[in-house]
Amino acid sequence: MRSNRLPIVFFAAAIVVMAGSVLWLVWESQSAESYKADLSKVKHTLHSGKPKAAAPVSKAPADAAKAAEPGPVTTPVIDTLNIPGSVPNEALLTFQSAEAMAAFRARASALGLEVLGYDHKLRMVRVRFKSPAGLNNDLTDHASDYAYIGPNLITRIPNVPAPAPQTDTANAGGSAPFRTQMLNAIGATGNRSGWGKGVTVAVLDSGITNHPALAGVQIAHYDLVNDGSAFYGHGTAMASLIAGNDANAGGVAVAAKLIDMRVADGNGDSNTALLSSGIMQATDLGARVINISLGATGDSPVLDEAVNYALSRNVVVVAAAGNEQLDALSMPAGIPGVLSVGAVDATGLQAYFSNSGEGLVLAAPGVGIISAYSGNKLVIGSGTSQASAITSGVVAYLLGRGYYAQNIIPLLTRSALPLSAPSVAVGAGLLQLPK
Repeated sequence: MRSNRLPIVFFAAAIVVMAGSVLWLVWESQSAESYKADLSKVKHTLHSGKPKAAAPVSKAPADAAKAAEPGPVTTPVIDTLNIPGSVPNEALLTFQSAEAMAAFRARASALGLEVLGYDHKLRMVRVRFKSPAGLNNDLTDHASDYAYIGPNLITRIPNVPAPAPQTDTANAGGSAPFRTQMLNAIGATGNRSGWGKGVTVAVLDSGITNHPALAGVQIAHYDLVNDGSAFYGHGTAMASLIAGNDANAGGVAVAAKLIDMRVADGNGDSNTALLSSGIMQATDLGARVINISLGATGDSPVLDEAVNYALSRNVVVVAAAGNEQLDALSMPAGIPGVLSVGAVDATGLQAYFSNSGEGLVLAAPGVGIISAYSGNKLVIGSGTSQASAITSGVVAYLLGRGYYAQNIIPLLTRSALPLSAPSVAVGAGLLQLPK
C-alpha cells in the first residue's frame, strides 16, 4: 500500500512546485512592468528639464510659511551711475514692459526724479536726480519692473587733437591733405547726378543748415535736442560730403534724400539717450543709411539695442572710429554689424588722430577734406567724421544701384584698396567704389 501511494505523493508535490513557479513568474512580470513604468517616468522627467526637488517634510509651521513664499524675481542689470564720461546726475532706465514704464513715469516725481525723455520702443526713460535715494527705493519696491539701470553716457562730435600720437603709439601719423582729390581717391568720378536716387540717408549730428552746396537736396528736419541754440556747422559739413552738389564741396550721392536728425547741441555734445532715440526714429522714418559721425568712449545696452533695431530692418549703420588717438573704437563704431570707418591721409597712411581697434571695417579720406559749413562757408576739415560721411555717400550710391544692405560690408571690404597698415588701423583698406 505504501509503495502505491509514493508516486501520488511525488505527483502532488510536483503540482505544488509548478503552481508556485507560475505564481512567481507572474509576480516577476508585474514587478518588471512596474519598474519599466517607473523608469519611463524618470526619463520623462529628465527630458522635460531639470527635475524638481522633492518637497521637504514640514517640521514646523515656520517651514510651511517659508515654502509658500514666491520665487526670486528677475534681477535687473545695474551699472554704476556718475562715472567718468557720463552726464552728471542722470540715469537711463529700461523696463520689462510698456506697462511697467508707464507706471514708473506716473510715480517718478514723487520719487524726486525728473523725467527728461522717454522712448516707447526702447522702453527707456531718461531721468535726472539730485540724490539716487528715490531710485534705490523704487528699485527695492519694483525690482521686477526694471531691465537695466545705468549712466547716460556722453557722446560727442570728436575734435581733432594735436598732430602727435598719444595713446596709440603704432599710429603712422598721416597728415597729408586730400583737398580737392577726395572723390578721385575713392574712384567717385564722372557724372554723379543720379547717384543715390531713391535712397534716404539719416545724418545723426548737430543739425543741417541751408547752404548753396545743398541746394536742391530734399532734407527732412527733426530736432531731438530742441534747446534753441544755434546749430553747430558739423552736421552741414557731413551732409555736403554725403549729398552736396557744389563744384568745390561735392558729395558722393548727390541724388540721395537726407533726414536731418539733430542729436548734438551747439557744442557738439550729445548723449546715449538722444543718440539711441535718433537711431530708432531714423529707422522708422525710412532711412536706409544712418551716418553717425560722433561717438562715446563707453558702450551702453540701450545704444546696442537701438543699433540692432536698425540693423534688423536692413539699415546700414555707418559710424566714425573716433579722433582720440586711441587703440579702441568709439561707440557705436565698435558695435558688431556697424560699418566702422577710420581715416587715412592722401598718402594712404593712417591719419594721426584716427582710432584703431578690432572690428574696424575700412578707412576713407579724412585729412584736409573740403566741405560746406554753416553760414554759407566752405571749410577744410579733418576727422573720422568726414571719412564716415564719405562712406555713407558710397553706401547710398550702392543701394541706389540695387545692392542689398546685407551685402554692403562684404562688397566694400572686397573692393577696398589694400594699405600697408594692419587691419586694426585701416580695416580692409582704403574705400573704393566697386566697379
